[in-house]
Amino acid sequence: MAIINRCAVGIGPRPPLIAWSRMVSGEEAISWHENDHGLYLLPPYEDDEEGWQVLQKVYGTIFEKELHSWCTDPHLWPSPRPFSLFQDWFEIRFYDLIEDLCDRDLNREQIDPDFMAEVRAALRPESLE
Repeated sequence: MAIINRCAVGIGPRPPLIAWSRMVSGEEAISWHENDHGLYLLPPYEDDEEGWQVLQKVYGTIFEKELHSWCTDPHLWPSPRPFSLFQDWFEIRFYDLIEDLCDRDLNREQIDPDFMAEVRAALRPESLE
């Protein structure tokens, strides 16, 4: 077991997102998806205030990933997508301790390289100032 040098943010759908999904899909949202949450690793942060600052730098990428899981046509996504809309549409929970209970090495090959490039660019030290 090892503690990973990352924090995380959990993202889950709130009623406005579910209502939007039903509106654009023309049908009821899949009930299992309404309880689906994403977990995104973040660089370590010292406190909740710093966690929110980090999230504000990367929320756009997370927002797009989450929207894509509900509707694959980006033309139907809301625009603009300010941080306040992100907060309205998603439950947000920070995790400041990530412990790896597996014996195997982490596999980074399956991570979407475009997504990782966007997150890395947003998290460069100069972009966090």
